[in-house]
Amino acid sequence: MTTLFNTQPANINQLNIVNFEIAFSRLPNIEYFCQRVNIPAVTLGETFQPTPFMNTPVEGDTLTFETVNMSFILDEDLQNYIEMYNWMTALGFPREYGQFSALKEASTISESASKYSDMSILLHTNKANPNYQIKFTDVFPTSLSAVQFDTTATALEPLVVDATFAFQGMFDIEKIVRPIP
Repeated sequence: MTTLFNTQPANINQLNIVNFEIAFSRLPNIEYFCQRVNIPAVTLGETFQPTPFMNTPVEGDTLTFETVNMSFILDEDLQNYIEMYNWMTALGFPREYGQFSALKEASTISESASKYSDMSILLHTNKANPNYQIKFTDVFPTSLSAVQFDTTATALEPLVVDATFAFQGMFDIEKIVRPIP
């Protein structure tokens, strides 16, 4: 028989959606202006085992990860937008060798690391203490949204740009252990 004691979670605090930080090894100007970021959805495929009466679903063997979506405010000098634009241009279709060589200058670790960046999302507790770190390795941009200027705007709201990132492999979720004083 289940008792009330067995069904109560150890921590009843809800996750605070506004207490987070991001860190990119490649995009330092975006970190400060980040407004929204998501932990991507994960899907475990399924297959069906045939039986004489019906096909029975069983777990698959492949995880599929959606993209990481981020929104950030544009700074006045467009530094964060230019960082993203230059990275995407170097990966995709540079017009000159200098644009592609910017990839190698961005990282001295290895040739493959120069194309990618590591990214972390740091989640804080309700008391603003670091709690969990979600690490993505080998992140690369796949889209950068349009910048919409509007002379009919009635309020001065910041321009927000959306970016989408894919990553290789899986992501890791690690509890941050604080030392006891």
